[in-house]
Amino acid sequence: MTQTLHKIKDKTPMNVTAQLSMLWLIVMFNMIYADILAFISAFITPGVIDELMSGYSGSVKLSQKLLLISAILIEIPIIMIFLSRILKYQINRWANIIAALLTMLFVIGGIETNPFFLFLASIEILVMFYIIFIAVRWQNPQNLSN
Repeated sequence: MTQTLHKIKDKTPMNVTAQLSMLWLIVMFNMIYADILAFISAFITPGVIDELMSGYSGSVKLSQKLLLISAILIEIPIIMIFLSRILKYQINRWANIIAALLTMLFVIGGIETNPFFLFLASIEILVMFYIIFIAVRWQNPQNLSN
């Protein structure tokens, strides 16, 4: 047992690009699960299916334009999983900061009052704050070798 704990402590820390990519995965898994639970919730909450069938979600009129905007905004964290690994330092750093801010606005803009959604959205926002924190503190790897 102590050997196992010793191996865990001695493990080399994950590089910044891998950390950022993993954090974007956490954001995406939370977003996906929030959508799955919202879908399930629609079936168990009286009147929600009828409301959606009428073309509304609450006071929001559903349209192809709105769905396209949502698809574009959800693509940001999806593509950041990959881009966090391949972009060069300076672009990567700013891309993560900007993507996290835009995605936070998207999450906050779509906020619902269901407890499961508030919980998952809180996790998403906390993780994105952490992404920003890492990106802001990230030092140029080339400067470290000097």
